[in-house]
Amino acid sequence: MNFDFSLQPNEAGTNSNAVTQVPTNGASQHQSPQPFGIIVPGYAVRTNFVPVDSSGMKFGLTLTCPGDIATPLASVHELVFFTLPNIPFPPNYGVLCYWQITAAVSQTPDLPPPSTGFELLGSIRPDRPSSVFHTGWSEHEQLLEVAQNNTPVTLTIGVSLEPLENLQNIAGSSVSASKLFVAQKIASDLFNFMQSFDTGTGGAGQMVVPNNIFERWFKRFEARFQRDPNFFLKSED
Repeated sequence: MNFDFSLQPNEAGTNSNAVTQVPTNGASQHQSPQPFGIIVPGYAVRTNFVPVDSSGMKFGLTLTCPGDIATPLASVHELVFFTLPNIPFPPNYGVLCYWQITAAVSQTPDLPPPSTGFELLGSIRPDRPSSVFHTGWSEHEQLLEVAQNNTPVTLTIGVSLEPLENLQNIAGSSVSASKLFVAQKIASDLFNFMQSFDTGTGGAGQMVVPNNIFERWFKRFEARFQRDPNFFLKSED
């Protein structure tokens, strides 16, 4: 997703109220304390989000790994995100939480460090001000490529205040796309396995395989999944 949660010093840096501004309606702003917190399991609560523009509706938090987080991010399966107690929450707004992982340095001259780009982590609403988000990082192909060989990375958490109707539309489309991606990878693994057993006697556009081909594939899939839950996401063959 194309969102920029990097700090813009010419905007947010000159507006001391931006970090505390939460919209109470489409036209007005209301000042409140820093409203967000996030927990990486095993680590202290982080509330040091900073505004990334002057609107008071977008915030960012950057963590280093290793550094702020010692364990590989692929082993971080959940994040806890919440609004702090007694913080006025706009009744017609919710919060979308995004993540991005970027290599600390570029491995290719004249090119920026590789990055996953921002992807949706989850959402919270006034009637549900906290949630445990499943990251899916252990199965994220692009993340595994960015962080391969224990490359130091930065994790950016982006927060965007959005009208409630936007939350349902964006969150729903993101979940559907993620499930479709995994389904496509599994289907591709099955097709490639079947193709490797094709006798070539079926003619153009047809495949002739053993009767027990699906059972054989499934046993192989289970065995490989137990060794490496990400194998089918990495494989292109």
